[in-house]
Amino acid sequence: RNTMSFFSKLGENIILPQDVLIQSKETAAVAGAINATIGIATANKKAMALPSINKVITEINNSEYLPYSPTPGLPKMRELWKQKILKDNPKINDEYLSLPMVTTGITQGIDIAANLFSEAGDALLLPNLFWQNYAQIYTIKLGNNIYKYNQFDENNKFSIDNFKNVLYDIKQDKISLILNFPNNPTGYTPSDDELTQLVEVINIFAKEHPNKQLIIVSDDAYFGLFFEDNHKTPTLSATYKLAENPNCLIVKLDGITKEYYSWGLRVGFITYYTKDASLRQKLLEKTQGFLRSTTSSPSNLSQQIAIRLLDNKEAIKEKEENDSIIQDRYNELKSAIAKEKIDTLVTILPFNSGYFFTIKLPNTINAHEFRLKFLNEYKYGVYSMDDEHIRIAFSCLDIELIPELVTKFKECIQQF
Repeated sequence: RNTMSFFSKLGENIILPQDVLIQSKETAAVAGAINATIGIATANKKAMALPSINKVITEINNSEYLPYSPTPGLPKMRELWKQKILKDNPKINDEYLSLPMVTTGITQGIDIAANLFSEAGDALLLPNLFWQNYAQIYTIKLGNNIYKYNQFDENNKFSIDNFKNVLYDIKQDKISLILNFPNNPTGYTPSDDELTQLVEVINIFAKEHPNKQLIIVSDDAYFGLFFEDNHKTPTLSATYKLAENPNCLIVKLDGITKEYYSWGLRVGFITYYTKDASLRQKLLEKTQGFLRSTTSSPSNLSQQIAIRLLDNKEAIKEKEENDSIIQDRYNELKSAIAKEKIDTLVTILPFNSGYFFTIKLPNTINAHEFRLKFLNEYKYGVYSMDDEHIRIAFSCLDIELIPELVTKFKECIQQF
């Protein structure tokens, strides 16, 4: 008897990706190993917190958090997040911006954007290195075709040309583009000039192809962790101009997950930016319909906590302190890389933001084999994404561990 016969086509095709979860588990099994595999920020091997959160949790009355939340989220939560977006993106038109709707993490926001605006045969444009869940949602669940551009050219520079060439090669009439800056896995945010050029490529393409519809999704999961001047422009502060094209829809996905050190609370947001008021209204209704048919309503308790963090000067100060701890780790990492000159042995992809950086190994070294050697012999857990790329989460590394990681990495490379 074929056990698969119970499954739908989707049921047969869906998988539990084994990559980062299994690699993290393998790291945990090695006594004394330092875990730099996953997207969380830690200090002394514990999740970094905003200290205010403990106080906030004890102050919430159960009569506030036990009832259901409205499907799109608590009104105060939505209003606070809208004000935050407007403050972060002062150039945008506040009338074009919808009220955000609360999602169960940013992943649900991606799922909504994929389901509401794309179907089998449509196109998804991504960089060659991307978060694997995009593929699961857009291709396995929905049957989109992925088109990949090289994020960096042969000189290791952000490649607008490659982005443009691949975009112009797409034949489909409906194209979703995910702009994820700071990027997972590379940790790159384009310079102000690069972002302007990137948006101009999309703008000209939209004008030249009035019959093609473009859904521009900004996945702002790591928003705010910008560590270099001239690489700090929020994506929406560049893409908002595309709203002048009737064939462009702008979708912003973000959340308290990384921004407020609250990974497990699962509070994300989906927000739309369009000058068409009736479309904006329809987007809100359809999104609520989709939410109603999936999670029904978001966690009230998580939102009650989030409201009190966002509305709290002390918590904002704590967030800034945590952000600066991650920035210090970034600076330490940059100087350790320069000191050890490891870029003479491997290609370090440009990074300037977020939680991660990515190393491209020489083609004589297999990344999976390297990872296992580095784990078992040097006691560092890193993530091998494919046969040639290693991603390291410096957000997980206390600052004093960073020089040693770089030294040991170099040593391990030289052992091959």
